[in-house]
Amino acid sequence: MSEDLEIFLNLTLSLINPGLFQTGLEMLRRMRNLDDTRDIAQLWQSVHTGIAIICNRLTPCHRDSKGRPEWYDTLVSYSGPGALPRLSIRDLGLHLRYSSGSVVAFCGTILEHQVSSWGGGERVCYAHFMRENVRERLGVQPAGWVNRDIYLNN
Repeated sequence: MSEDLEIFLNLTLSLINPGLFQTGLEMLRRMRNLDDTRDIAQLWQSVHTGIAIICNRLTPCHRDSKGRPEWYDTLVSYSGPGALPRLSIRDLGLHLRYSSGSVVAFCGTILEHQVSSWGGGERVCYAHFMRENVRERLGVQPAGWVNRDIYLNN
């Protein structure tokens, strides 16, 4: 994962969920000040507390269980020639074309989602997420729901 992409995703999160961005930034700041996490946290560029790499495999229908309902997961898709991945968000009846370079952010704890096929070829998904247990351990206030007022009042 490149530093430029992580900066782009951080900035994207700051626009679509400013509170979650601030929560992630504060968690990263605190991890950079703890003896047991300082070294790795100095290298970590993302405000997300975790990144999973999913390569050339299907993702069964699921809800993420270790975040908070109001928090967004951010998925980044890369695929080679011949790959035609589709992201399904069953609770909304959505079947999205999930081509290379796509970035999707949604509440993965609430919305059941899957990638049931990608048509062959190479495919990688970088799934960015926040963990509630990390937030609790660090004593950071949780971000709440996004609503239009955060954009109207600034």
